[in-house]
Amino acid sequence: MSVNVFKVGLEETPVVVIDNFVQEPERIIDLAVDMAPFPSQSGHYYPGRRRRITPQDGETFDYVSSVCQSLAPVMASVYGITKYDILDAGFSLVTTKPEDLQPLQTVPHFDHHDSNGFAILHYLSRRPGGGTAFYRHLGSGFETLSDERKDAYSAARMKDAELYGVTQAYHKGDRDGFVELASVEARFNRAVIYPGKLLHSAVLPDDFNFSPDPRTGRLTGNVFVRATAWR
Repeated sequence: MSVNVFKVGLEETPVVVIDNFVQEPERIIDLAVDMAPFPSQSGHYYPGRRRRITPQDGETFDYVSSVCQSLAPVMASVYGITKYDILDAGFSLVTTKPEDLQPLQTVPHFDHHDSNGFAILHYLSRRPGGGTAFYRHLGSGFETLSDERKDAYSAARMKDAELYGVTQAYHKGDRDGFVELASVEARFNRAVIYPGKLLHSAVLPDDFNFSPDPRTGRLTGNVFVRATAWR
């Protein structure tokens, strides 16, 4: 594994990028194919299809467990975390076309406003382009969310709706009251770790195919963990 860390924005939130993340990424794709077709997430915030991974999924859950175990030194050195629990895990595919997006899917989002929560994103597609970008919300000045900030953020976003309306497209760059702070290119077998409270959005290339097939679509492994002990 090759590990790099950079800090995002004025709040200097650490983000970790790891290349050559697992030894047999093709085997992980095979596991995802065995779980296909993934259920639609219509009515949820995720713009596509997602298959949850649970302990009942045997070898596939072993992948999740091994990912979390292998990241222990990184989580300790970067975030000062010595123990964390798996909250949720799954394989995901972006399949919702821009014209079908809900308004909340057209702007950057946060996974939750719990300061102890972290996202682990594993890129498993060989198609080049796109990635994940991180943002500051101009109306509030926030780059991360918290219990203390959520009401002010909601009020500022309501003002955004009046100012900008809805751009019926996946978010990209500086738009609709958000400014891009940094981005990570999607590369095969690359992982990104970031606090779930950090505003972010998927970045899709112009020729994106929205395929529901794990072998040809934007397949990612997604793990969400919550820190329970610190050094």
